[in-house]
Amino acid sequence: MNWNVMSLRGAATFLVAFSLGIVGCASSSDDVPVRPIIQDANLVDANYRAADALLSRAPWLKERHDPLLAATFVDINNLEVSSGLGRVIGEQLGSKFAQQGFTVVEIKMRNNIFVKEGLGEFALSRSIKEISQSHNAAAVIAGTYAVARQSVFVQARLIRATDNLILASYDYVLPLGPDAKALVAAQ
Repeated sequence: MNWNVMSLRGAATFLVAFSLGIVGCASSSDDVPVRPIIQDANLVDANYRAADALLSRAPWLKERHDPLLAATFVDINNLEVSSGLGRVIGEQLGSKFAQQGFTVVEIKMRNNIFVKEGLGEFALSRSIKEISQSHNAAAVIAGTYAVARQSVFVQARLIRATDNLILASYDYVLPLGPDAKALVAAQ
């Protein structure tokens, strides 16, 4: 009986060792690095932080009580192209400024401003001075974005309306997750 127990223990040990050996001998496909799934950032939070950063760099702007214009952010490689992401960024920064007590003019609703159908308004590709004078705006919230393999690099700016001087700027990175990819594809 002792021999049978030892025999069973030996067989069990062999099976465990054999199983571990099979698991340890993985195929060469395991050597290929697995690309991690990139999660989206909370776009609202990221864009609200950008608006707060712009305001902290130009706090005197709030004392002027002049309106601001919020423009669509454009592709840095072509200032006449934007996407759903560029429109969302501009809208959310404008929303945060409005929540902070600024008068933010919705320039897409104006008849005297050229807006390309479905593409938004492109403050960086035409005369900011001309647009802002028609709305008596102190500054324009505008910027660019660049899409990379796993990230979107965003450059947000407050641009003085009278002379196109950059009053404040803030750069940030958004992960290129599924939602951001879908918004970038919506050109």
